[in-house]
Amino acid sequence: MIQERQAQEKRICWSLKLWSIALISIILLSACFIVSCVVTYHFTSNKYDKRLSVLHTYHSNLICFSEGTTVAEKVWGCCPSTWKPFGSSCYLISTEQHFWSKSEEKCAEMGAHLVVINTEAEQNFIIQQLNKTFSYFLGLSDPQGNNNWQWIDHTPFEKNVRFWHQNEPNFSAEQCATIVFWESRGWGWNDVFCDSKRNSICEMKKIYL
Repeated sequence: MIQERQAQEKRICWSLKLWSIALISIILLSACFIVSCVVTYHFTSNKYDKRLSVLHTYHSNLICFSEGTTVAEKVWGCCPSTWKPFGSSCYLISTEQHFWSKSEEKCAEMGAHLVVINTEAEQNFIIQQLNKTFSYFLGLSDPQGNNNWQWIDHTPFEKNVRFWHQNEPNFSAEQCATIVFWESRGWGWNDVFCDSKRNSICEMKKIYL
């Protein structure tokens, strides 16, 4: 009888130990999850605040647009008031003429970069904002002059892209790309000298709220 009672007490003791270990494990995992969420929140928040700080430094007003088709999906995509929204980006058509490197520097000061054109729809939107009198620097260059064109944001460049004017690019010393209107061909890309002065197009990602 005594032995049975002792065996039962041992089983109860082991059961309590197992439950205690399980409870402690759950508490520790919960604590780790909370810490992870806090760290992620602070990282995201700091990154977001830094982006807003840059925007507020150079842009006094933001205009926000409601996006999403349902209440659950509804978000606000914001662009500086003087910029044009399209897709997930904002665009500024600069009327100042600079070298390619200076144009990129000017864009970077505003938290942006020279435009990267990924689709025909994006190109069609952009050309609607342009003046046919001018040519505009793109964020596309061929630093080595070996026909290895590269986007400023490291987006892979499609060599079979259809946006070049016919027979362009055609000169290895012309290592920067512009978008320009030619009466006989319409809008298209052309290679030019990087130290020639042109207008430019800046692009930045929308701020989502």
